[in-house]
Amino acid sequence: MKFKISVISLFLVCIFFNLNAFSQELYIVTNAAASLSKSRIEIRNNIRSLDNFRYYHNSFEVNYGILGNLTLYNHIFYSTETSKQFLGNFETELRYRFLDIDKKNSHFRMALQSGAVIPVNSQPIVGDQVEYELHPGHVVQFYNFVQDITVPSIDFHTTDNFTFKNSLIGTYLVDKFAVTGEMGYNSNAPKSDFKFGNYFTWNLALGLLLFPKVYESYDDVNINVYSESKAYYFEKNKFLGEQITNSGGFRLDTYLGVQAIFLSSIMAELSYKIPVHSNEFAEVNYGTRTTGLLFSLRYLFFL
Repeated sequence: MKFKISVISLFLVCIFFNLNAFSQELYIVTNAAASLSKSRIEIRNNIRSLDNFRYYHNSFEVNYGILGNLTLYNHIFYSTETSKQFLGNFETELRYRFLDIDKKNSHFRMALQSGAVIPVNSQPIVGDQVEYELHPGHVVQFYNFVQDITVPSIDFHTTDNFTFKNSLIGTYLVDKFAVTGEMGYNSNAPKSDFKFGNYFTWNLALGLLLFPKVYESYDDVNINVYSESKAYYFEKNKFLGEQITNSGGFRLDTYLGVQAIFLSSIMAELSYKIPVHSNEFAEVNYGTRTTGLLFSLRYLFFL
């Protein structure tokens, strides 16, 4: 009996240590070179406002720790508006942590992440016209694509392109501060004649644990603050193999966020998006993108 109690106590201590000691690695919009514990499930719901709260882009996630260093991530975009398409694109990715360097008050991790975006309810091209939902309720149409203003695939609720994603992630943590860098390349494959441009991504994220100053129990509330910057370079879109002139370009956004963790298993997160720079045609000629607000809830548990 004493042996069983000792094992259970050690198990709870490990959970507490893994989530709390490194909670500043649980970025809100950035991938860290970290993994869910084996057989642990994370359920997450994200609500993102766009265009000054005129539209909302929601997603639901179910993530699973397959092994201690291998995690499966799944999420799908959805809309609660009855007049709009309920489901958008589905994304699934695997993250493999292949390097761990641990020291007394710091560690360094590296991971590879690969996956795909699968179109759901995609809109086919009819003649020289295609219609897409940028996000639920915001429909855009393209005609005679060569001179049209077009935006990259990441802005859409649903498209007719598959996207194959690959990235390399590194995370360094020292005391209560964590920094993560990520770089990736993403390839689009069209179901029909309209191809969104492939794109590069670069992310730099900083996380700081504010409270508690000293951990005292499993029930301690964690407060983390984050600054997460995401950069993209989009190649030009194509129709029937021809480049679309007014497409492609560079984009940089920064997210400032705060995160509260309760009982080491429940997280409430708020992040504010600031569009920093873009040389995309639509931005330069028709005004900059608006700010955005993301609210997220997560719950983690073991099977």
